[in-house]
Amino acid sequence: MKGYKTERINYNYRRVVRFLRYWVLAVLGIAVLTLILNMVFLLAAAFVYVDTDANYIYGGSVMEALTPTQNGYVLDREMEEELAEKDQWAMLLDENGRVIWSVRKPEELEDAYSRSDIARMSKWYLKGYPVQMRVWDDRIMVVGMQKETMWKYTMEYTISWMDFVKRTILAFFFINLAWIVVFAFIFTKRFTRKREQARIEWIAGISHDIRTPLAVVMGYSDTLEHSEGLPEETRQQAAVIRHQSVVMKELIADLNLTSQLEYSMQALRKEKVRPAEIIRGVAVSFLNDSIPGELEIDVQIEPGAEQLCVNADRQLFVRVFRNLMNNSMKHSGKIGPVKISIALWEEKRKCHIRLEDNGVGYSEEVRRRLRSRKKESTGENIRGLEIVKKIILAHGGKIRFGNGEESGGYCAITLRGAKK
Repeated sequence: MKGYKTERINYNYRRVVRFLRYWVLAVLGIAVLTLILNMVFLLAAAFVYVDTDANYIYGGSVMEALTPTQNGYVLDREMEEELAEKDQWAMLLDENGRVIWSVRKPEELEDAYSRSDIARMSKWYLKGYPVQMRVWDDRIMVVGMQKETMWKYTMEYTISWMDFVKRTILAFFFINLAWIVVFAFIFTKRFTRKREQARIEWIAGISHDIRTPLAVVMGYSDTLEHSEGLPEETRQQAAVIRHQSVVMKELIADLNLTSQLEYSMQALRKEKVRPAEIIRGVAVSFLNDSIPGELEIDVQIEPGAEQLCVNADRQLFVRVFRNLMNNSMKHSGKIGPVKISIALWEEKRKCHIRLEDNGVGYSEEVRRRLRSRKKESTGENIRGLEIVKKIILAHGGKIRFGNGEESGGYCAITLRGAKK
């Protein structure tokens, strides 16, 4: 149908949007928490490192404080005190590896070293002492720390191993990301499920608590309305109370149904039903309850659609047409009979239903509200139409509300036909 905007929106759209919103917030929250924990760990490690760092003296500083003289070398007094304070020692080797100067050198160390000894100590240790070396012209300054004060190893790896490490780090990153996403999903799912269940139970509890006093009000008002011993004015007031109590009872029922449909709590008791039979039945009941001349209903069912069936909840399907006809009668906005025409036909194995009236049609605000996926407040009460929309969407169908070219409004419904 030209101009028919497809509204094949999943019935659970709002629920999915709400779930995704909570999920995104949970992912961001967990990611921020993970980042904070990592930063705390790194800062703690940094503080521990700073606290344990002895600020060792290296060869360059000792060489700058060492002055050559005719009688040998003289070390600056401040540097000597600093070496003693940090419990370090130093020695200077000539081009042949002989010790030509030293300060606080351990007694177990030799006074001369071969080239191989110098090569080993440059990368590893000197008899267990961690050392740092600095070349000065043809001499070598060796500054050492006490044993078991510094971890010193030359680390070399193959390119293939480093490539593996890079891939592993990347894999760990995605594993952490997946963990965050999955954990957020589980948390959000449980949270939303509990939240929805709590809301359903709260509404059901309130509705149950209201039914008992409401039944008492309806019973007493009905008794007063039919009491011949009361004045007519009092009986009319009792009738108003009874009528408003019925309206309140219907509002509670609609609240429960809307909540259950929105959160998938309404179990659809699907069976094969004939739309033609239900439409005729609802039309007859409205005509029987209306004042003569108040309502005209024209039902047009194509011959091929007489036996057409759909898989639907019969009670909810009846509710759809009762709500649509009630809306046409309550909001006709015209003086004179309300005319309703209902067309039913089959096309492409689908059931098409179109209900039209001769009223003032749907305002732009109402149509926008019925198209919207968000909950909005409008100046008009469209609770009945919203229930119709939810029921049709819960059955996997499409629904559209619009206005006729001349006057009146219409509701177009499309449902998948049941297999015969």
